[in-house]
Amino acid sequence: DGSPHPSRPQIPVVVGQETWSRIHALFRELLASANSNIDLDIDPLAAVWSDALTDLCMFVRNAAAMDQSNQAAANSADIVSDIISTIRVTLRCEMTYPEAKKCGAAAGQALSNMATNNKPLQRQLMESEIRDCKSPIESIYVYLLASTNSKTNMAGLMLILNTIKDDDSLSKLLCTTETGQMLAGRVGEMFGESNDDEADEKTMLYVILEEIIQRGHLTLLLTTDPALEAYGLLNALAVYCNENPGSLVRSQIFDMSLLTAIARILTKCHDLLQNVWKSADDTELGDVGMDDIMAAHRSLASTVSILGTITTDIEQQLAVRVLDSGIIQQVIALLGLLSQNLPRIEKASTASTLPETESGLIKRLFMFKCSLIQIIGNISHNNTAAQNLIRELHGLALVLDHMRIDDNHPFIKEYAVVALRSLLENNPTSQAYVSDMEAKGVVQDPKLASAGIQASLDSSGHISVKREASTNTFNVKENSGT
Repeated sequence: DGSPHPSRPQIPVVVGQETWSRIHALFRELLASANSNIDLDIDPLAAVWSDALTDLCMFVRNAAAMDQSNQAAANSADIVSDIISTIRVTLRCEMTYPEAKKCGAAAGQALSNMATNNKPLQRQLMESEIRDCKSPIESIYVYLLASTNSKTNMAGLMLILNTIKDDDSLSKLLCTTETGQMLAGRVGEMFGESNDDEADEKTMLYVILEEIIQRGHLTLLLTTDPALEAYGLLNALAVYCNENPGSLVRSQIFDMSLLTAIARILTKCHDLLQNVWKSADDTELGDVGMDDIMAAHRSLASTVSILGTITTDIEQQLAVRVLDSGIIQQVIALLGLLSQNLPRIEKASTASTLPETESGLIKRLFMFKCSLIQIIGNISHNNTAAQNLIRELHGLALVLDHMRIDDNHPFIKEYAVVALRSLLENNPTSQAYVSDMEAKGVVQDPKLASAGIQASLDSSGHISVKREASTNTFNVKENSGT
């Protein structure tokens, strides 16, 4: 009866209203059968009604793609409601019935095609499924992204992208409602978890997040209480910064709200790590789980990348905002925390008594000292206010302290030298601060002291190391024999 042919989508076929009415009646009949057995452990007819619903969804999908007039005709026959009901029914049991899983993907594709270039339907779906949704987990968008079928996920992502693209109001609606924020967070989470940069799904995820970033709506997702689990959103922002290095773009995107959110994320990372290293006698991670540590690592990695990019050749207006946001205070605090707890020389270290596997993992995860020093150097370049602030926060002394060998950061001395130049250039006060430095004393290492080795400082400021005479007869003999 003039059914659209799946293999020949280039041929436009207009489906009559009578046919759409018949399609609607078939949907109702099949959905009634599905809903009547939804609570059964095993539905003997699941494969039958799933396959039949799949055929109907493929018909709608192809018809909507072939001719835009079919969208209006199908919508007037309440086909959209049928498709939404099909998604809800089939995706609830997709783990049990493979046929239902296939049907969910076809239904998602049908809904996406129905909404393509159909702004009234896009707005209707956003209002009913996001703005007015009573329970976020019942939103049809969440159903599509929660599916275990990648084809269903792609259909949901395409539906979101087509809806918010070039539409500031719908993009903002996505980022300001409870359901929308949950959905956007899921998009960010999927982006952060994907390791295949060439995959179509990751590209689609990034394009959605790029749309949110360009419209300045990412701040709406991070400013309330930025969670460390938002690393996917931060990762997308890091990619965006690398692909759009222009100072004008950075100045527009990084308003005070977004920078303040980034400062809070740095604070959360600092507090979590401080809790991990709260006592040198700890042999466990305390109340912090490895999932939290991994989330902190990913968030910090993306945040450091973002700050490294935007502070390179930073324009004055953005530099002022960065200083006012509290970011530099947190960068210095993090650098100090990492320096205190991650040893420079492994064999002489007594910094951590965590189990070797956990301690080693944390050391490998949080090797950000070079990047943090680079940020300090970047922001202080030709910026007297930044130079003075960093000196007052003891950041200048901290950078100087890294001009030494570090097994885990082979080039940290070079990073420190470059940063030091930026910190001291055209700043007599900071230059005098460094010039007036002198050795005040020696911190004794407990393990070296127990071995009878003592360090001291002479009048000229030079350090000497000597072995004290031992009162242990066995050690004296052993040493004399040696």
